[in-house]
Amino acid sequence: MSSKKRGTQSSLRLTDKKHPVSGVIATILGVVSVISFIVICFVSSQSHGNAGILIGLAGIICFLLSIAAFVLSWITLHQENIRPLFPTIGAVIGGLSIVFYLLLYIWGTFI
Repeated sequence: MSSKKRGTQSSLRLTDKKHPVSGVIATILGVVSVISFIVICFVSSQSHGNAGILIGLAGIICFLLSIAAFVLSWITLHQENIRPLFPTIGAVIGGLSIVFYLLLYIWGTFI
């Protein structure tokens, strides 16, 4: 009898809200962008700043991934009947990354 009760209780759902796939993808894109940037910084420091054009291109790709993560999470946050956890995390990671990349590029231009 107790096993029947557990089965019915676990299937009880109080809300229809779901974690949107696009929010999870936005979070993954943001995390991949940050991890890739850390790896790129490490590779660049190991080569004393002479890593070449491919490392610079990889940095720009990380910037574009952050923009994609932010835009995707922003679009997802405006959907109805979703749980906002992953889209919010994706928006924060993507937004902070964009600001950091822009500050880094501006600082590199003037120094």
